[in-house]
Amino acid sequence: MSELRLTSPAPPPRSVDRDAAGALVVGFNGTTAPDELLRSVAAGLGAVILFTRNVDSAEQVAALTASLRAARPDVLIAIDHEGGEFSHLAPANPWPLSSPRSLGELDDVDLTRASARDAAATLASLGIDLMLAPSVDVNSNPANPIISTRSFGTTADVVSRHGVAFVQGVHDAGIAACPKHFPGHGDVTVDSHLALPRVDRSIEQVSAVELAPFRATIAAGADVIMSAHIIFSAYDDQPATLSRRILHGLLREELGFTGVITTDALEMQAITATQSIEDATVASIRAGADLAMIAIGEADPAALTARLVQAVDEGTLDAARLADAAGRVRALAATLAGRTRLPGLDGAPTREVAARTVTRQDFPGLGGSPYVVDLTQGLHPAWNPYFSGLPEVFAKVAPGSAGVVLRGEDPAALSEAQNAAIGRPLVVAVQDAVRTPWMRAALQELLESHEGDVFVLCTGIPEDRALVPAAVPTAVTYGRNLVVLEAAAQLLTRIP
Repeated sequence: MSELRLTSPAPPPRSVDRDAAGALVVGFNGTTAPDELLRSVAAGLGAVILFTRNVDSAEQVAALTASLRAARPDVLIAIDHEGGEFSHLAPANPWPLSSPRSLGELDDVDLTRASARDAAATLASLGIDLMLAPSVDVNSNPANPIISTRSFGTTADVVSRHGVAFVQGVHDAGIAACPKHFPGHGDVTVDSHLALPRVDRSIEQVSAVELAPFRATIAAGADVIMSAHIIFSAYDDQPATLSRRILHGLLREELGFTGVITTDALEMQAITATQSIEDATVASIRAGADLAMIAIGEADPAALTARLVQAVDEGTLDAARLADAAGRVRALAATLAGRTRLPGLDGAPTREVAARTVTRQDFPGLGGSPYVVDLTQGLHPAWNPYFSGLPEVFAKVAPGSAGVVLRGEDPAALSEAQNAAIGRPLVVAVQDAVRTPWMRAALQELLESHEGDVFVLCTGIPEDRALVPAAVPTAVTYGRNLVVLEAAAQLLTRIP
């Protein structure tokens, strides 16, 4: 008879391990959830964030989110979904959300609420329950390289009103809203993906402008607030994401926010230029964040969890602070489980924004064969446009059109475009040319050299309109939403 051997069951995970996992939101590569990610979800991972790299179709996204919830039903699933040119859900969503600036310019809070509800209902139908929007940054500085039409406008009043309407719309759809980027990303001249911005405004100035939309959206029931990787010198010499004075003292104690605080992506150079992602994860939780975001596809939730546990064991992170962070995340998940989710409106708000944007401006009919020179910003590491550029948009409605997309200074390509446009109506599109010297120079050269009809379409912030000579017809789309651009293209390519 063989000897009977008794084995002891594996010890249950310590609460600190589960709390450490619960304070993380991570990204991943691929359109299916890797086994390692599913194991981390089962072990208590707080949230998963989706990007373009994770989206192939509506059916695929729904299957992906279902697999994550099969690992643990209350895991939060998030996505950046602010509106405009960039849509991580493009293959799964035929009605992309209008840009915030276009909503702010129309200044119809009911339309903003309906737009947010429609977009959020789409997310809900795909199993996504945390919408990392709205951006309630006040774009008070036209030189801002990262906010642009992601903001509802240039004043705290406009941003506050539409930020509230957006949060209400997201709640109408039964999911969570996340105003960002606290304390405010609107008055910077540096992109925090690339370096650390600094704002040297007084506390009184920050309170009157940057903080006003956050006060309003907190009062409207904002579920989550995302921090900014920006130094606000009036408060601290650390970026807000790592500042206890800002996250706890200002956001929690002064503004009274009781929901979940998430960081922006910690792999951004504003943070990692001076420390590792792992150390920043510990520092952000210590400062008062509840979710440390590591959005890169190579994020390792098991290693990050271990680093947080190590910090607790070493005494550099208080276990009670970690438990508080994870507890807030779990409380949000429990709240979402009980919310009623209303259906979307099948893109009706997006179509209304497009119609109202173009009908209140003059678009001359140029015929069906214009040449389109799309002067636009370079591709950004944080997202991917869901269409190649304006020539693609025009070709869809006018097959006889042609054109080129220029994303940087290229004298040879510009010369080729000038030659190709000879004998044809010329449409020049610009996007935030007021902050882009090469684009201003290219616009001037195109306008001076072309003989014949010419039209300038401002696809970024409306300040670009001031760069266009009075004799040249122009219009503004307040962002690069595909539905709005198609509406403009249809008018411009009609027979005069």
